[in-house]
Amino acid sequence: MAKRKRRRKSKGRKNTSIKSMVRKAVNTLASPVVFWQQLSSKDYEVLNADPSYRGLDYMGKLQVASNILTGSLTGRVLFPNHYNPSPNGSPRINPAGVINTYTGVGIAGLLYSKIGKSMKLPEASSIGSISKKVIFGSAVGGFFDPPSTSGLNQSTRGVSPVMARNRAVTSMNVYDQSTSGAFR
Repeated sequence: MAKRKRRRKSKGRKNTSIKSMVRKAVNTLASPVVFWQQLSSKDYEVLNADPSYRGLDYMGKLQVASNILTGSLTGRVLFPNHYNPSPNGSPRINPAGVINTYTGVGIAGLLYSKIGKSMKLPEASSIGSISKKVIFGSAVGGFFDPPSTSGLNQSTRGVSPVMARNRAVTSMNVYDQSTSGAFR
């Protein structure tokens, strides 16, 4: 009689490659980082120009960051002696802020994932899941983002208008003696 070989059950081994660890970290952090960046970017533009903010220690800057978060979402701040993002006491609500730079990046990632599945492009599924989180974080952060003070788009606000001129110079002497050939 032949001996039966027993197979060992494979344990659910974790994939611990660097690539999988980085993918997991990016997948976990995408939504909160984009949310915070979208929510606080205009506030930090104001704060970084203020010398009193630059002189704060880490604890003071953490208090300012918590004021940005709570003041933007609820209208109330935890530390009244620091920066107040909504001095009128109401939450900052901006439905137009939902469409922003990060939303466009997320939509581009979703397009890559959809096209990538059919064309078998690398990392299409992980880019798709990260893109969904980027869209969610940017939409929520943009909803509580302060409205733009100028009427210009955020991406073109710092660009000055450029006057275009046609500077092409053509010569009337188009026949060159040194190239005597087929084009006489």
